[in-house]
Amino acid sequence: MKPYNRAASILGVLLLSSALAACGSESNSASQSEPNTSTTTTDNTSIEEPATATPDEEAATDQENGGDNASDSTDSATEDPAASETDKPNDSATDDTDATDDASSASATIAQEDPADASKQGDKGAGADRPKTEKFQIATADSTDSVTGKLQEGYGYALYAMEGLEFDAETNRLSMTSNPDYYAIITPLEKGYALATLRNEAKTALKAYGTPSELKGDKIPAALSSARLFLSAENEAGTGQFALWETPSKGYDLKINIPTGEDAETFTTLAYASLSTLAD
Repeated sequence: MKPYNRAASILGVLLLSSALAACGSESNSASQSEPNTSTTTTDNTSIEEPATATPDEEAATDQENGGDNASDSTDSATEDPAASETDKPNDSATDDTDATDDASSASATIAQEDPADASKQGDKGAGADRPKTEKFQIATADSTDSVTGKLQEGYGYALYAMEGLEFDAETNRLSMTSNPDYYAIITPLEKGYALATLRNEAKTALKAYGTPSELKGDKIPAALSSARLFLSAENEAGTGQFALWETPSKGYDLKINIPTGEDAETFTTLAYASLSTLAD
């Protein structure tokens, strides 16, 4: 009986070991086949709700934005006036050059030294029924001076030429004795002249000096403040002026050339006073 019992015990031990081994294998299989719910949920959440775009999407977005920005930049450069003006010719500089070039022709424009036409202007003697000389009080910037004027006879009119000025009846020209570049041209107008036409003609003649301005009120020189029309234009070379001076029976076109220089103030003071004495 002892050998049998020992063999049975050994067999029992072996069967028990096999059973235990089988149970352990099934437990491991079950553990390995069961899904990891928490890990899957975390992964799904991460995929379905990305915090940022993927690298490929970011690259695509950057490329699109870059193209848009480049387009905007191009549009801005095209529409920017400053950028356009950089390559654009400087018209004002061209105009200034033209005005400077025309300064030399200003004298030719205003100095119409055509012979006086007695058939249109009238005979000498008109307006000359006045004293041969006259004293005039002329106000300057610093003082009031007494100046002698000599009666000068033109064709159809007369005026006093202040001391320092001379008058040529054959060309209707009043000029500075010491510097003839300063002068005024007196043109008697025929009846029926139109103010608008004279204004336009004056603007055209004065363009050689610059952009003409029409002066009014106290902007007109005091001696010629009664002028019906007064225009002025200037540039670096000097000043050109036009005035419509009227007497009870006639109108006069006055063109005045005033080069830039130290004689300008002296000439204008004397010339304005002389022109204001026109009579017919």
